[in-house]
Amino acid sequence: MSITGTENGLALSIERFCQLCETAWPADQPRPRLVTRAPGRLDCLGGMADFSGALALQMPIDRCAHVAVSPRQDQRIFLQTIGYQENGPCMIDWPLSLFYNPDGTCVPAQEFAAHFATCPWAVHVAGVFWALLASQTIPHFAGGVTLLLHSDIPSETGLAASAAIQVATAKALAGLFDAPLEATQLAGICRIANVDVVGAEPGLVDHLTCLLGEPNTLLQIRCQPNNVLGVLPLPQEVGFAAICTGVRLPIYRQRYADNRATSLIGRFLIEQILRGSGQSGNPTGEYLANISPSEYTRRFRNELPVKLRGRDFLGHFGQPSGFEVQVDPAKIYKVRSRTEHHIYENDRTHRFVERLARARRTGERDALTEAGELMYSSHWSYGQRCGTGSIETDILVNLIREQGPARGLYGAKVTGGGCGGTVAVLMADNETAHAALPEVCEAYTQKTGHTPIILTGSMPGADHFGCRGLD
Repeated sequence: MSITGTENGLALSIERFCQLCETAWPADQPRPRLVTRAPGRLDCLGGMADFSGALALQMPIDRCAHVAVSPRQDQRIFLQTIGYQENGPCMIDWPLSLFYNPDGTCVPAQEFAAHFATCPWAVHVAGVFWALLASQTIPHFAGGVTLLLHSDIPSETGLAASAAIQVATAKALAGLFDAPLEATQLAGICRIANVDVVGAEPGLVDHLTCLLGEPNTLLQIRCQPNNVLGVLPLPQEVGFAAICTGVRLPIYRQRYADNRATSLIGRFLIEQILRGSGQSGNPTGEYLANISPSEYTRRFRNELPVKLRGRDFLGHFGQPSGFEVQVDPAKIYKVRSRTEHHIYENDRTHRFVERLARARRTGERDALTEAGELMYSSHWSYGQRCGTGSIETDILVNLIREQGPARGLYGAKVTGGGCGGTVAVLMADNETAHAALPEVCEAYTQKTGHTPIILTGSMPGADHFGCRGLD
């Protein structure tokens, strides 16, 4: 496993980042005052059902975003990346006046975001500035800020690269302006930035893991909406690896949004069925995950439509008051399959926790094999129930399954929003398993032409690291 997760490794990574800052920091500005960092995260199970109230199991990885900040006096915000660039300039700056309307109020989020249309990475950083200001967490940015960013988290892989950047930025700015924030408050600021400015789907699983994750443990988050249950230690000599496939289908954001909308429709219809049977109140507690698989099969599955056109839903119910998404009349929603993924995924995640706890307590390797089968089941559901699979992730998962527990590879699944990206692997932390992974990847390359990246190791979240002052 990587040394990055150790205190010596963390100190070494900060030292390297500071050396990079020395070469890139604007010569006419005060030297960097604070540095912080936030790791990416691996979604090990449950992440695609976070908006349905499921239990999500997340692990911080040993790749991270570093941020260094210092105050300015010229009324400007200056951002620069070091060794990190996403289809756009690596340097951008703007006057503080860009945040404000003529009457001194904050400009609307979408209007502010439009200034960063040609600089995709910067909108994640700028969005945090806007959210801190709009929420009055930081009343003003004084004379301005210089911020340098470095990230070695592979982008567009489902490893929360943007969440890590947002968390590190928020942590650094809160430290610079002496604005103490609890972890959930800081995650909430990042959510405002992500939803209002970036235009991403809501959810706090990524940000909470980047903040609160602990090395080589699974952070348990009951997403109702963000109840952190603590960490689950892994069994002895067991770990996770992330394999980046080198492919992410461009439709992944739309598929994720469609799944969220369809699951909300499914929940609404289930609540209508229950109320029609005379049950009062909100029987799901606003979350699909509160329905057990047995109750779903017995009471609801045959009552839900396989497919439902948006205009038919609207014709019968109208746009429900307070509904979190706008129902598209032209869209066909695959209600039954999308709904049951969330119910079954939550159940799988709870059973997965039990298997890992049993393996840790008793040393039973059969429990790890059973945990791996739950991951394979989740992977199948991504593709068959949610339409978020890909040929490449299927090939990789099948190759891992062929090696199996005999080589120390217990299970695997596509992570995050799916449609390619990264595969999470439950594995033994021994020479046999670590030798098997490169063999799997070589076979994958021969079949697909893509060169995957293997990531192992883990590091503590940003809350553990804090903000560190620089001389």
